[in-house]
This record gives sequence, structure tokens and C-alpha cells, in this order.
Amino acid sequence: MNFYRFYYLFFFCTVIGDLFSQGNFSGDLQLNTSFFMRDSIRGAAGIPHYDNSLRGTNSWLQLNYAGDGLEMGLRLDLFNNSNLHNPAQVYTEGGIGAWYVRKKMKKLTIQGGYIYEQFGSGVAFRAYEDRGLGIDNAVMGISLKYQLNEDWAITGLSGRQKNLFEFYQPIVTGGKIEGFKTIGENLNLTPGFGIMNRTLDQASMTSVVTQINAYDLEDRFIPKFNVYSAAIYNTLSYKRWTWYMEYAYKTNEAIQNAQAKLIDKDGTVIFSTLGYSKKGLGIVGQYKRVDHYEFRINPDQILLKGMMSFLPPLTRQNTYRLTSRYAAACLPLGEEAFQLDLVTKPRKGLNIDLNISHVRDLEGDVLFNEVYFESKIKVNKKLKITPGYQYMEYNRPAYESKGEVIYTNTPFLETTYKLSRRKSLRAELSYQHTKQDFGSWAWALLEYNMAPNWSFSVSDMYNIKPKKGEKLHYPTVFAGYTNKGNRYTLAYVKQVEGIVCTGGVCRYEPAFSGVRLSVASSF
Repeated sequence: MNFYRFYYLFFFCTVIGDLFSQGNFSGDLQLNTSFFMRDSIRGAAGIPHYDNSLRGTNSWLQLNYAGDGLEMGLRLDLFNNSNLHNPAQVYTEGGIGAWYVRKKMKKLTIQGGYIYEQFGSGVAFRAYEDRGLGIDNAVMGISLKYQLNEDWAITGLSGRQKNLFEFYQPIVTGGKIEGFKTIGENLNLTPGFGIMNRTLDQASMTSVVTQINAYDLEDRFIPKFNVYSAAIYNTLSYKRWTWYMEYAYKTNEAIQNAQAKLIDKDGTVIFSTLGYSKKGLGIVGQYKRVDHYEFRINPDQILLKGMMSFLPPLTRQNTYRLTSRYAAACLPLGEEAFQLDLVTKPRKGLNIDLNISHVRDLEGDVLFNEVYFESKIKVNKKLKITPGYQYMEYNRPAYESKGEVIYTNTPFLETTYKLSRRKSLRAELSYQHTKQDFGSWAWALLEYNMAPNWSFSVSDMYNIKPKKGEKLHYPTVFAGYTNKGNRYTLAYVKQVEGIVCTGGVCRYEPAFSGVRLSVASSF
């Protein structure tokens, strides 16, 4: 671990900051530690964490400085026996995870270091971090932003994409222009245009050529060093209506098809959202069509590695344990999706939410269907109840390349009862009926909160009608304590294997058995 680089860089940033002014320092710490306890009955075995490592830690320490138009930041990342980036392997490394220096000089803002940026919704380009899934694809380079006037700004950047503590060799360069325009009293436009170029390095090109030369003659093609992605987008607001529209195009390049074979294809994305809202009513409809829009730092990367774009999901982000067990990630090779979300408040103390999602491939075969309904009812000042129901159809062969299509019916109920001004009880009950995968499940949770400091809960996920094997319990016991800017949690967990999704990006996690400790602090 290169701690000296961390100390030297932070010292340099501190000295430079003092030269400009006496500004403000801030920061945050996030630490997650898992203690692995072997449980072969539930599948928590067969990987190094249960046989040898026994524990693993992921931590991030961020330090920031701001003053007199100057901003600087430095982040230390530590992974000790971590399973974050690959759940089946042990990873240990540490060092500088990110740093930046940003200076604003009238209309021009200059930034050097690790850059997080996106164009529109992120289809043409998105550099972002999601610690829960082990994603951090920042661009190490230079960024310039020029404020043309109070409504329009142009941004440009160039560099290399981060790969843990190293960098991919291809170069990325691009820019965007975004603005705001008012027409009359009620019509507002927020247009934008972004374009990104990726240039392969020689080693990546050699790998691509080697693969292509092994194909039959009719499947061979001449790969290109350069690929371009571009998107034009706009948000139109008129009275109670809001309409977002985006079209993206990517020039042809070598991409992997469903059989992991390289093909020469260009790609397109159409994405639109139309919303209407007034007091007591909100309606949002969405449409998306994706056709071979696979944009990565080089064609050899798969899963969550080397992603240069973000394809917004058109499925509900569920929060209850059983309703979120199956979630649909966007399939860049081809899909068409629709979503309708209706939120209404017919009377005081009653909120109703109805969501319908449908995803199919470009040949018309169903990939995902969901109908979700919940009603939030405030019975009185102390009692709130939320009954609901979910129907789901999940094409597991398309999303996970295994198994069969899964159909689920999941009724659920959540209740919250205020014992006093600071104390409350919350309970969840749900049942998921399915004849596929593990079979049917029952879920129960009881949570006791003492605001603003303590929280305790016990829960159990029970394989009540298993498709194979025996009936098994997956219990969890949780305690959390909050003191000002510090949050501490400790949990004993039994977790079934499955897909975990955050913001439409998904990854597989094996079964877990053990103890999880987390610390989050802001200062």
C-alpha cells in the first residue's frame, strides 16, 4: 500500500490551500467489515472467505478542502480480504482511490485529478461511483468548464478510466454543452448535447484482432481504434407537465454478443419520460429502446468492468426484502421497455401508488413484467399501515444465463406504531409464492426505534415451500447507533444467494453467513 503518496499529496493540498486562504476542511469515513461463518447447508461455503480469510474489510476515507474558489479532495481506499469486486475471490490492496484539485476563475473552472461526470442521463457517458456494487469508473485527467453566460455552459474532459488502483490504457476525450431557456411565462427548456470519443491502445487492439482472426472468414471484420458516442437531450417544462427526451448514437465498433463473440455493430438508445403532477396526483410514463448500445473502455471487459455509459432502468426500485429479490438490469444488446407510475392522494391520510413495468427484447419476447400496488394509510396520529401486492415475471435465462422464467406473487404489509414522541415499532410481513428457483418464501421483521440514537431489529426469511432441499430459515439480528455525524451498525446475518441491484445496475452475490459491522462518519 502506497501510504507515502497519500501523505505527500494531502500535505501538498494542505500547503496550497493555506497559500490561497484559510478555508474549510471536511470529510467522511465509511468502513464495512464482514466476519464469515461457514454454513454449508445454506450455501455459505466453498470460497476462500469461509475457508481461510474469515473476515474482510472495505473502507473509504475522504478529505475535502474549500476556500476562495479553490476546492481539493483526497480519498484513501482500503480493501483487506475484500469480496466487493468479485464475491468469490479475496482482494487486498490500498492507496489513493481518488483526488482532485478544482479552481474557479471567473467564468472558467479547471479541475485535475479524478473526474466524475455524465452527459444527460448518462447514456453517452457516465463516470460515477457506487460503493455498494464496487463500481468506481472515474476518469483520471483534466476537465474544463466555461460558463458562456448565466444560462449556458460548456464542459470538456480527457483522460484514462480508473481500474481499481491502476488505469485502463485507452484514452477518453469528450465534452458537452448544456443550457436553460425560458419561452413566455410557462415554458422552460433545458437542452444539452454531449459527445465522447474512446481511442483503443495497441495492446487492446491486438487482443481484439487476435480474437477476430480465429473466426470463420464470413465472421471477420476490420476493428477500429476509435469509437464515438453522442447524445442530444432536453427537458421541457410546461405548467404541470414535464417531458424529458434523449437520443443517443454510438458508432460501430467491436462488441461482445450474447455468446461472448465479437461483432461489428453501431448502437442507438431512445429514452423518454413524460410526467404530470398536481395536488394529490402524479403520473409518470417512460419509454426506452436500446439496440446494441454496449459502450466500454475496451471490448474485452464484461459485467461491471470498464463501463463508460449508464442505461437507465425502466423498472421500479423496490425496497422490501421479497419484492426486491428479482430485479431487471438493462440489457444493452437489445430491449424495449415501458413503465407507468401513478401516485394519488384521494383523501387526507391515504396515499396510493400503482406501478406497471414491461420489458421485452427487440423480437418481442418478454424479459420482465411487474405490477406493483401499495396503499399508505394513516389510521391516526400513532398508527400507519401500508398494505401492498406485487406480481412479477422475470426471465432468468436472459438476465442470468441460467434457470427458468420465474413467476412470483407477493402480498406484503408494513405497520408503524408510535409508542411516544421518540419511540416507535415497525413491522413487516410478506409472502412470496413461486414454483421456480428456491420456491416460496415468508418474511417477517420487527424493528424498534429510539430516535435519534438507537435502532434494533430482528427478521427472518423462511423458505416455506422449497422447490428442492429442506425448509431453511435465514435470520438477521441488527443494532444501530447514531451520535451526531457518526453511525455504527452491527448485524448477525444469514442471507440467501441472489442478484443485488442498485439503481438498475446488478451483480450476483453468493450466500452469506456471519457478522457485519459498519461505521459511517462525517466531520
